[in-house]
Amino acid sequence: MSHFNRGRAAAAALLTFVLCALAPRAAHAQDPAQPAPPPGFVVDTVVVRGTQRVTEEAVRTSAGVRAGTVVNAQLVQESIRRLMSTGNFESVQVYVRGAEQGRGALVVAVVERPLIAEVRFEGLRSVSGGTVRDSAGLREGQPLDPQRVAAAQKLTRDLLAAKGIQLISIDTAFTPVQAGGYRLTFNVREGNRLSLADVDFTGNAAFSDQALQDAIDTKEEGFWWFRSGRFDREAFEEDLRSRLPSFYGSHGYIDFAVVRDTLVVDPQSGKARLVVEVQEGPQYRLGEFNVQGNSRFPTESLTEMFTTQRRSVLGLPFGGTREREAGEVFDQPALTKVATDIEALYRNEGYLFAQVIPSVERVPAADGGVPRVNVTLAVSEQQPFYIRSISFRGNTNTHENVIRERMWIVPGDVYNEARVIQSYQAIGGLGFFEVPMPTPDIRPDPATGQVDIIFNVTEKQTGSVNFGTVFGGGAYGDRRSRFAGFLQYTQPNLFGQGKQVNLRGEIGYGRSTIEAGYTDPAIGGGRNSGSISIFRSGDRFVRLGNGRRLRTGATTQWGFPIPGSLRTRAFLGYSLSRTEYLTEEENCAGAGGASSIFCLPDATASSLSGTITRDTKNHPLFPTSGTRQSVTLEQTGGPLGGDGNYQKLFAQTEWWVPTGRLGSGPRASQMAFGLSARTGAIFGNVDLFPFERFYVGGVMFGQPLRGYQESTIGPRGYNAGCNNNLELQCLGDAFVTVSGEYALRLTDALSVSLFGDAGNVFASVGQFNTAQLYRGAGVGVTLVTPFLGAIGIDAAYGFDRPDPGWEIHFKLNQ
Repeated sequence: MSHFNRGRAAAAALLTFVLCALAPRAAHAQDPAQPAPPPGFVVDTVVVRGTQRVTEEAVRTSAGVRAGTVVNAQLVQESIRRLMSTGNFESVQVYVRGAEQGRGALVVAVVERPLIAEVRFEGLRSVSGGTVRDSAGLREGQPLDPQRVAAAQKLTRDLLAAKGIQLISIDTAFTPVQAGGYRLTFNVREGNRLSLADVDFTGNAAFSDQALQDAIDTKEEGFWWFRSGRFDREAFEEDLRSRLPSFYGSHGYIDFAVVRDTLVVDPQSGKARLVVEVQEGPQYRLGEFNVQGNSRFPTESLTEMFTTQRRSVLGLPFGGTREREAGEVFDQPALTKVATDIEALYRNEGYLFAQVIPSVERVPAADGGVPRVNVTLAVSEQQPFYIRSISFRGNTNTHENVIRERMWIVPGDVYNEARVIQSYQAIGGLGFFEVPMPTPDIRPDPATGQVDIIFNVTEKQTGSVNFGTVFGGGAYGDRRSRFAGFLQYTQPNLFGQGKQVNLRGEIGYGRSTIEAGYTDPAIGGGRNSGSISIFRSGDRFVRLGNGRRLRTGATTQWGFPIPGSLRTRAFLGYSLSRTEYLTEEENCAGAGGASSIFCLPDATASSLSGTITRDTKNHPLFPTSGTRQSVTLEQTGGPLGGDGNYQKLFAQTEWWVPTGRLGSGPRASQMAFGLSARTGAIFGNVDLFPFERFYVGGVMFGQPLRGYQESTIGPRGYNAGCNNNLELQCLGDAFVTVSGEYALRLTDALSVSLFGDAGNVFASVGQFNTAQLYRGAGVGVTLVTPFLGAIGIDAAYGFDRPDPGWEIHFKLNQ
């Protein structure tokens, strides 16, 4: 063997050893053979063993244990968790010496992960190696993570397949470098680019070639750009293994088989002809249907899950039902789905190991009849499980009680898979952790009938500093060019306790804006919440053509739970503010000044509000199930002092229902349908506070209605002039908007939806009429970014404008 070959063999052996050594195993936890600290054990010194590049002091700091610390088993486990979360170690053991004396040395023994000095791709021509490296999170100077190595291999295969290039092989080598660390090399062998000119079937009689082509993902090239004819071997294997048998099985051909497939390639053109030979077999019809072994659920209920076939539109529970009867064509995929649904039904009642095994007995045709199948669902219920503990790993900053507040399960509950998934989604919805999160770790203990649940999270940067500048003309009589800018700091997870702080300063155009707010969702660690804010702000997002409003004041709010209702809270708030209206003097001269909002005198508002909210949505931004209802009643002026005397009522509701899933597990993409409605009304004298009234249109100001420009719908109908010059005729004392949305939640950070909106604003409550609504519909995309939060774009068609057409809306945050 040459020196080169021996070097590669040694490198391959080293990488194999490293990857095997880094595989998850019990060494991550406390070794039972080492003595655990007895109660009240006092640490005299902390001894660190096994370090090579990480300093001993860094290990002590991460472990969080110093001389004089009183330790117990729980503190040891917390130290191990902290050290493992750094990503520097393959294994950690913590044990004591001198346990019999009640004090002594605490030993921290670690095994470090090797350091990546360089990442290199050899033989990869059609895909950027840097793209694979960065997307998989392989960074030079970081410890080796076997999961990221596997992710890089899979990503390479997927990116090549997306270009129609076959991956012949990919292996890895791990070699030391002189500067220290190891070079990670991916050796890639690419195949040829294939394009399918024809996809043909032989042996098929029940269905045409076109019907079978429609049933699979592998397509021949066509006229349109999306019909490239790219051949993906893995997708084709899935066609043969799953999609074709499922198609035939849904039509009663349960003996269907693929005999062979042949790919004939023209080496000069790169074009290929794919021929699939199939054997269909007979078509079976449904005979008897039975359920056995069930005791937790009635046989009739389980039987109806198969025999009652629900019609739906886009997965929605509309369209009625029909009954499957003996003699109709047997649908095997439907039977498999019902078995899966029944297992999920049992898991939601604690039967974690419940199994439902479909049994299909073929009955040959007799006396000129047709072959049938007798179906039996054999249920093995096993024992129910109860939740013993719920723990979290990776929350190095966020306090545990912040996460527990989002949970839909507690220790002592019967295990419920649906609520575990709902809790997983709620944790991701906090916005404090990287998404998608790892799947929860479920650890059942059959001996006790209990289960431990571990949620693994990775903290992300939550605070942000934003700033911006603009150079342009002055405002309201000042025609000189001016400089303006703003600086903003937001932190939604202050001190890791979910506390929120927002500071914003803005200067320019002869004015200054200051805003400061603080919210504590759990005062003193309890369930009461409080918030306070002070402000001196104008309408910074829009320059109305005829004036500006400037408000100075403060607000405070206190929230508390409603007894007996876990997800219902009440809020009591008070605000005191001074409103100034600024405009050019000539705007208030003559008859025009009587209708101008900005010619009103300055006014003081003293307001008291009460709100009741119930929220069971499983995600604050991308819900797929649950509801939310909120009602707010506000009194301004009158007995509270200040100017004006009016009451404001505002109510809103949301309803979401899941309609389907793409994939399985808590990280699967989900489809959902939602309905929402908002309405409000004002009673009394609100003349000095016109901005408290309602205006509809757009998505940024007032009440949202997509398909129309901002604030263009008023009591007198559509008025394009209200988009730039907001006058009294643009405002109303009552409004209503409704919306329907069909959404595809691709991830916790990306959603695509089809929607329809309708709404209107009315001069008074007495003119309220839900039959007179402006309509819009379109498609939207929303993305959660690390620094800007949620951003989105909606393209909506306004049907009831004087010139019906499309409107593009950009959204920032909710």
